[in-house]
Amino acid sequence: MTAAEISAILGIVGTVVSLAEKYGPEAYNTVLSAIEQSKSGTGPSDADIAAIFAKCQADNTAIQAS
Repeated sequence: MTAAEISAILGIVGTVVSLAEKYGPEAYNTVLSAIEQSKSGTGPSDADIAAIFAKCQADNTAIQAS
């Protein structure tokens, strides 16, 4: 791995941790799901992206209500 790749990974990890601290474990689970889907050779389908977006919206609604 190059320094740039390591830096990018650390940046993403930092962002995920701060989201989890701010919004709870729902944010972590949503991001983890998106990353797992993007690791496939073809990436997420349109339906997968729509489902992730809907999950983010539901998480946001729950967070705002609390």
